[in-house]
Parts: sequence; C-alpha cells; structure tokens
Amino acid sequence: MKLILKMLQKAVIVVTVLSLTIGTSVTAYAADVDSVLNDAEWTSYVERSIEIDKTPGLSVVAVKGSDVGFKTWGYANIKDKTPMTEDTLVHIGSCSKAFTALAVLLLQEEGKLSIDDSVSEYIPWWHVTYKGKDADIKIWHLLNHCSGIPNAATMAEYPIRTDADEEEIAHIAENLELKYAPGETFEYCNLGYCILAYLVETVSGISFDEYVVKEIMQPIGMTHSGYDLPVAQGYLYFWNTLKPYNDPHAKGIEGEGYAVTTASDMALWLKAQMGKLDLPDKLANAIAASHEIIEAHYPSDGIRSDSSDSSYFNGWYISDDGIIEHGGWNPTYKAQVIIDPAKETAVFTDCNSTANTQWYAMRSCFGKLTGHNEYTEIVKCDMLIIDIIASVISIAVSLIILFVLIMLLTQKKRLMKKTSSPKKEKALLCARLVLLIPLLSLSVSLPYILGAVMGYPGFGYQKVWAWGGQSAVVMGLFLDVLFILLIITSIKRYIIKRRNS
Repeated sequence: MKLILKMLQKAVIVVTVLSLTIGTSVTAYAADVDSVLNDAEWTSYVERSIEIDKTPGLSVVAVKGSDVGFKTWGYANIKDKTPMTEDTLVHIGSCSKAFTALAVLLLQEEGKLSIDDSVSEYIPWWHVTYKGKDADIKIWHLLNHCSGIPNAATMAEYPIRTDADEEEIAHIAENLELKYAPGETFEYCNLGYCILAYLVETVSGISFDEYVVKEIMQPIGMTHSGYDLPVAQGYLYFWNTLKPYNDPHAKGIEGEGYAVTTASDMALWLKAQMGKLDLPDKLANAIAASHEIIEAHYPSDGIRSDSSDSSYFNGWYISDDGIIEHGGWNPTYKAQVIIDPAKETAVFTDCNSTANTQWYAMRSCFGKLTGHNEYTEIVKCDMLIIDIIASVISIAVSLIILFVLIMLLTQKKRLMKKTSSPKKEKALLCARLVLLIPLLSLSVSLPYILGAVMGYPGFGYQKVWAWGGQSAVVMGLFLDVLFILLIITSIKRYIIKRRNS
C-alpha cells in the first residue's frame, strides 16, 4: 500500500510540473497585449518602417480577450507638433465598408429589406444592362463585389465637388452597361458601396451617416466617430518630402471609404465584432450575419475575392481559417483591421499618409499576439517610389528645358553660319517630328498611364493629382513643355534654313 501511495505522489508531482511547464510555454507562445506593444524588437521594426516611408503619424490598437492596448507614433499635424494619440480622429478608407454593409444587414434585421431583393425594388430609376439586355442586380451582389459594375471606369466618374451627395454618386450607375453578368465574378467595386449607402438612405428615411451613427456607432459606444468630422492632417509625397493635403472628396462616397473614427473607438468596434460587448439584439445579430459565408452567394465562376485564401462577404475578407480583415486607402490615409474571433484577438492600425507602415505594424502585432513571431521585410511604399522617380526626372528635364530655351534664343544666329540643302532640312524635320510627336502624346498620357498602374484606368490629371500622384503630374507637364519646345525648335530651324537657301 505504501509503495502505491508513493507512486501516486510522484505521479501527482510529475503532472503538476508538466502542467506548469505547459502553462508557461503557452503564455510565451501567445503574448499578451502589453508585452507586444512594449516589445523592443517589435517597436524597432515598426520604427524602421516609419523611417523608410517617412510616415508622419501612426496609431495602433490591439485587443486580446478583455485586454486593450494602444501605441502611437509621430504627429497628427507636423507643423503644429500635434501628437498622434488614441483619440485622434482619422479616416479609415475602405475599412468603412464594414459599417455600410452592417447598416444594410441591420435594415434586414428590422424587416425593411432582404439582401436577396433586387436593388430596383428600392431605387425606382435603377436600370442597368449586360450585353445590351436588362440586368437584375441583387443587394448581395453589391455587398460581395460581384455586381458586374466596373470599378475603375465608375470611380473615374466621381465628381471632385464636396457637395455631391449619395444620390448623385449612385446615379453614375444609371443605365450602365455591366462588365460581367450580376453574380458571375468578383471585382472589387467602390461604387457598389456608394449605392448601398444611398439604399440605406432610401429605406431608412434618414441620411446614411445619421443612420450609421445612430444605429451602429452610438450603441457600440463609438461616441467620437461619424462622417465629415475634422481629422488629423493628411500628407502625401511631393519631391521626396511630406506635403500637407486635404482630400477634396464628395460627400456621396462616404459609404465606400470615408468613415471617421479614433483608435479608442475602434477598440470598441473590434470588441463588438468578437461579441465582447453587450449590444441590442438586432445589432448583435447583424454583426454575426456580416461574418457569415453564404455559399449560394458565391460568384458563379468560383472567384471568391482578390485573395486566393479568402472570400469577400459584407465588407470583410474572410479567410478559410475564419480570420476577418480589411484594408483602407484614401489619398492621404491608410488603415488596416484584422480580427480572429476564435482567438479573441484583433488589431487596428492607421497612418495619415499613403505609407505602408500601417500594414507592417498590423501584421507583425497580430502575428506576435497569435504566436507567429515573424517579420516581413520592409520595402518603400509604391507612392514614395513613384514620387522619387518623378522628382529626379522632373529636375533633370527642367535643366534640359533651360538648355533648350537658351539654344532656341540663339538659334537664328547660329544657323546663319551653316548651310545645308532644303531637301536635307525637310528630311531632318520629318524625322524629328516622327520622333517628337509620339513622345509628346506619351507624356500627355502619363497621368492616365499612372492611373492604370495604380489600378484605376481612366484616371486623368485631376484624379491622379487628388490621389497623391502630384509629382508624376508635374513630371508629365515638364516633359510636355520639353517636347513642345523641341518641336518648335525643329520647325523654326526648317523655316530659317529655307529662307536662307
């Protein structure tokens, strides 16, 4: 009997030690919020991205279970030395789409619509076609980006005027010829969410922003959030420096990318998504529905999103392992949201420029919180690279322009000293024009080419300028001037030589 008792005691000790060891390893594997946000290695990594991309200000909020933590860097306004804090108001770009989709699903909870209904049931003037025939777009087609509405072409139609409302923006789709049949294929479409915002107005009887604030933000406790609020100063890259810039967006595109909030309020939004808040039943049910994958609502061609391992539903990319996320990009803001409901872990990041720092901060913070301590290699953001290239070319071209102007002013005097045949001069003029006219056409088209590179064919000077490609527009104008001057000098040379022959 004593032998048996001793064996049992030893077994208890072994089990206890193993339990403590396992408990310790689990704690080390899945870090808590404070340890991540105060981690020297992680902080150094984020600050390296801030330095590389010249990020003016960055805010981070992390949620794990009941724990919430914030960390901020830099300035909400560089000139005034206003620091970025968890209470700084910021744009969140296309992360706004989750609010718009939730408003639609909330109306469904209220019995005022069904996402299986046709858009035309609620918008009387609605009429679109596909291959010349009437097409029927359902509400879920807009929610899941498979309506067939072309994204780039319709965004190019956005007015720059700030007073253009939801109805005016929605009318861009009136009598539109669709790119695909409704429900056929996934194509991310910003206009679709502008139309959904107008749909919310039409069905609810109040303005879109009023409905979202009253029915979603206030019940969650997001008392500082809304639309058309004064935000931190946004910045864009211009000649390798940060230039303050206020994005002149139309009011009517709020539904696709212009919600305003703070890191503090976003902590509550993250908790709401994970079911960690006491909310009205209809709102809690709508949030749950926004995370639901409905196989009947998959595009018929099987393309679920622009990510190979995720589906797009109701303003969220939902991965195969249940993680929901979305990024946002406005001309002077970038934001990122990622949530793992199963692990009760979420991160939100935002910066007031088009830097990629928000993405690196989000991905690395979320990784450490969920036990994946990996760091992606940091590279300069595309807009900064474009700016640097455009700036260097602009300086070089400006010097060439100065040289050409000097040569033009002294051209007559220099040509009087040289003789050549009219036939040779005519051939030389033709050769120069054959080269210079296409080059001029190419330089005039540069903003449109850049718009296509950015993913928005049809963007011209005004839209590329508004979206931060100002250095590239200046470069294009310098090239235009250079090629025009070269054409003028070529023609003038021919006239002078002909008169002297």
